[in-house]
Amino acid sequence: MVRIQLHGRFAVVVDGRPVEQELPGRRARVLVALLADPRRPVVDRVTLLELLWHPAVPGPGAAATFAALLSKVRTVLAPAEIRGRGSLQLVLPPGSIVDTAVAEAALHSAEAAAARHDWRRAWTQALSTLFVTQRPFLPDVDDTWADDRRAVLAHVHRRALGCYAEACLQLGGAELAAAERSARRLVALDPHSETGYCLLMRALAQRGDRGGALDVFGELRRVLRDDLGASPGPIAAAVHRGLLAP
Repeated sequence: MVRIQLHGRFAVVVDGRPVEQELPGRRARVLVALLADPRRPVVDRVTLLELLWHPAVPGPGAAATFAALLSKVRTVLAPAEIRGRGSLQLVLPPGSIVDTAVAEAALHSAEAAAARHDWRRAWTQALSTLFVTQRPFLPDVDDTWADDRRAVLAHVHRRALGCYAEACLQLGGAELAAAERSARRLVALDPHSETGYCLLMRALAQRGDRGGALDVFGELRRVLRDDLGASPGPIAAAVHRGLLAP
């Protein structure tokens, strides 16, 4: 079994043994990351050379250097396989784990469970996503492709926060504190999105703090007015009306 961690500290474990230090340098680590990323199931060799040599342009000896690098990486990752010639694909043994793939699959399951009102499963799966995405994606890699991936995964993280907060609200009780924390985090990450504010208003109201919930709506109205010249939408307005009801 192979475990690959792309969030936080880069790590590769093969049959229980850490092997990332055996990878020959930065390019080898980036190669593993590119092939392990679930959004890139197959990557052509030309693209890999461009990404691995960036910001430089691959020179005449790049192809031979890449071939030697690929051979060493294949040896370190075995029994995982890197298949193909013109295009390459990482094929992992059964039971293997890539943390990014786990996070994205868990979010899909969480949102599907929420659509079915299966709040306990939504809670569990959203939390699985958050455990991974709370850590930065490849923090030591300063490349455009990694920045693009971070932007996508930041959106995944925000969606998981929203799903988790909603599940906590629906479960109620001791989970309301977690709903409030997650909603506040969502507001901080995306201050122009009404989702976090609506979740926070509901969490505060369910905890008995109607005044605090009304203050949140006031903050939403101010931020939208000052930054975007807009007003709260119908969903936020409906939550606000509910707070004013006797």
